[in-house]
Amino acid sequence: MVFRPHPYQTNLINQTRSDLVKHKGALIVSPAGSGKSVVIADIVKKATERNNHVLFIVHRKELADQIKDTFYFHEVNMQHVTIMTVGRAVNRLDKLPSPSLIITDESHHSRAASYIKIYDAFPHAYKLGFTASPWRMNGKGFDDIYDVMVEGPNVKWLIENNFLAPYTYYAPTLADLDQLKKTNTGDYSKKSMDKAMNRTIFGDVIKHYRELADGKQAILYAHSVENSQLIAESFKRAGVTAAHADSKTPPKERDYIMTRFKSGDIKILCNVDLISEGFNVPDCEVVILMRPTASLVLHIQQSMRSMRYKPGKKAIIIDHVGNYEQHGLPDTEREWDLKGVDKQKKTNTQSIGLTDCPHCYGVILSGTNPCSLCGEAIIIEQSDLDQVEGELKQINPFEFETDYRITKYKSKKLEELNTLEDFYLYAKARGYKETWIKHQHPDLKSLSWPQFFIKLKPLKKLYK
Repeated sequence: MVFRPHPYQTNLINQTRSDLVKHKGALIVSPAGSGKSVVIADIVKKATERNNHVLFIVHRKELADQIKDTFYFHEVNMQHVTIMTVGRAVNRLDKLPSPSLIITDESHHSRAASYIKIYDAFPHAYKLGFTASPWRMNGKGFDDIYDVMVEGPNVKWLIENNFLAPYTYYAPTLADLDQLKKTNTGDYSKKSMDKAMNRTIFGDVIKHYRELADGKQAILYAHSVENSQLIAESFKRAGVTAAHADSKTPPKERDYIMTRFKSGDIKILCNVDLISEGFNVPDCEVVILMRPTASLVLHIQQSMRSMRYKPGKKAIIIDHVGNYEQHGLPDTEREWDLKGVDKQKKTNTQSIGLTDCPHCYGVILSGTNPCSLCGEAIIIEQSDLDQVEGELKQINPFEFETDYRITKYKSKKLEELNTLEDFYLYAKARGYKETWIKHQHPDLKSLSWPQFFIKLKPLKKLYK
């Protein structure tokens, strides 16, 4: 029996069809876990019923196999569908049936040269893209590929209407975030992540799991295969069943691990980016983040992995690497734009003050006192170090206060600074002396020191 779309999915389908009458390309934006495959299957089925040929491209073989199963389930006429990875498709352009419609899954990848080559090979085909987050780290948009954006309901609405599970977000940060350095891809390098995670004590990871989610099934995202394997072994030595899987794990072994995870025999499933973009894994209640990332896309996909809806379910997200400080929470309001985003304003999270409670590690709105999750009073003494119970590490409470208007400047480059405020916040975020600003800002070098401090006074008052 074919599953019928929910009303919000039907609205998304109808709006897309309406827009494709007027335009050659549309980008559908719908949050992770909102039932994207149902929307895709309905659109493809209607297209093939009119004898239109559909080319469906993805970036990984596992996703191709997954969507093929979905189409069979929804009784799509597969004689009119070609499903391929982008790598295979770009090398077989002269052999592919000419498509009437090209559908790109996880279409935030569609700026890559291989995708563009496929689009250019079939200029008369309509283009339809699907993504939970139309965002790229270089800030480039998608308006030269798609003419219109069709947005589904946001995460907050889906939670309130029981289509996604509510969640609690914890952030007992273990990584040394100052060690993180970016590569030319825009994300953090493995070498810098190794350094950042070097001080992580796996006993802390296990301790926090037991305190916050004991006995629940969790998917853990590590930054490297070696790290993932070590964490899995640490859990096993502590008496918690765990397993590691990565892209090189033999398919039969990986399927066996997934089956055991689904049955509950395995409590902790450790991986490296494998279980993120659309990968079909059993449901879980908990996500443990141990992979720092500068990618909003990756953060959304990984942090929301535990939020598929079940009656009575409350998802738990344990962020050991402070990703929320840069990217916000799953239901943080975001404004998507086909034209791309200013690299300084990738999300509007800088306007939302968040902090995490030093007692329960729950992430709450700044200024909430006592903590809305555990009820404990929050006392911040910025000059001292507090010892976290369990004597495994020390945490400076100041690091737990997240002011997005300052934190975002940690990852900026000097050439990205323009205004005096930019230079001030950059120096504040990095702990530089105020005198550094005068030497670096081109308009301030000629000022006397008294004139300089007069100019700086309003900013010091604003960000005291």
